Amino acid sequence: TIHIRGKRKGKQMKYAIFYFSPCGGTKSVADIISRELGDAPMQELTTPSMDTRIDKDTLTFFCFPVYAGRIPKPMYDRMKIIRGDNSPCVPVAVFGNRAVDDALLEMSDLAEKSGFVTVAGCAMVAPHSIDPEFGAGRPDTSDKAKLHDFLEKLKAAESFARVKMPGDPGYAKKKAAGLPLYPVASKECIGCGMCEKYCPAGAIKGKHMRTVPTKCISCMRCVATCSTESRKVPAPMRLAAHLTLKKLCSERREPEFYL
Repeated sequence: TIHIRGKRKGKQMKYAIFYFSPCGGTKSVADIISRELGDAPMQELTTPSMDTRIDKDTLTFFCFPVYAGRIPKPMYDRMKIIRGDNSPCVPVAVFGNRAVDDALLEMSDLAEKSGFVTVAGCAMVAPHSIDPEFGAGRPDTSDKAKLHDFLEKLKAAESFARVKMPGDPGYAKKKAAGLPLYPVASKECIGCGMCEKYCPAGAIKGKHMRTVPTKCISCMRCVATCSTESRKVPAPMRLAAHLTLKKLCSERREPEFYL
């Protein structure tokens, strides 16, 4: 059992929120959590950030998108700069209306290696990063109401116990099932370098802004931030992705909560 000392003394519980959000979907969920917790402080992890230490009296939320049922690879580097002290944490998976698969368990394992203890978890729906048609308008009123109830329970807790997240413990041995979608620059590209600067995975190199497939995580941040709209996924790949996602993501999925 983990006790929040400030809570026992009748003081306001402390919170911290970290988020990895290439296209804004995860940030929209992190923003809601922050407001619900009285404008709790937030720190972005999409690009490398500053070293941070979290004490054992702070409930920390790690918000991240789900890519093919896994956490974004850069999260492994980002978590190296965050250290807990047996601190309680809540992994928050944000998925594009398909499934969370093993992502919550993977994030929980990673956080615990950094000195945290998982005491709750949740999964929220946001527009799919590859095809925002799926999950459009999420989180909606119903999602927000359910998240509100979950956070109210956390705020009311006098103490926390470790909670096991769902997923296959053998996730690291599974073959990646992501769609091989790698954005490329068209002739309209002016070489401003913004996509290279803000790529979370460092996957864009050279004066022609070429994508390095072995590093690209298909997060679509370069597409979303391109000022000239000259960075895109080739049309045949976009069509194939849309047809695949239509089969997997058309049926409405609901948020999931673990406490």
